[in-house]
Amino acid sequence: MVFQLSPYPLSSHGKLVRWGLLGFSCTPLIGTYFYHQGYRIGFLVCPIRHLTGIPCPTCGMTRSFIAIAQGDLVQAVAENLFGPVLFASFVIVAIHIALELLTKRRITAFYSHLVKQRKLQIIGLFSVLTYHIIRLYNMSQTEEMYLSFINSPLGKLLF
Repeated sequence: MVFQLSPYPLSSHGKLVRWGLLGFSCTPLIGTYFYHQGYRIGFLVCPIRHLTGIPCPTCGMTRSFIAIAQGDLVQAVAENLFGPVLFASFVIVAIHIALELLTKRRITAFYSHLVKQRKLQIIGLFSVLTYHIIRLYNMSQTEEMYLSFINSPLGKLLF
């Protein structure tokens, strides 16, 4: 079955949890909209990249989301391969949770079972880490990583 509606209504706690999940999943989507409109929050930077000059596995997600908002999927993938996947996940979760709140019932969908499978979780984690290692390797080959580190606050402190 693709979707199954629970015969039991959501509890007060269940509704509260879903409101929190809805807020969590909508925040990057709303943030992307405002960022695309030109609004910037200066202190929102990647702390790892800021301190070390070396990108974290999620570096490029904001730029990827912006590219998606502009309809440029090729640029979105270039910024971070997993940006479109994460963006789509946020959209699916937001719609799913909104439907649960509207129907006041739990909805079980085919993807609910997929995300709980340990093998898929491990494959996903392995994929993200492999992609990150490849990005770091490519940066090291062009000396971009070395220069970024030397010019970072940590690099200046050490050298």
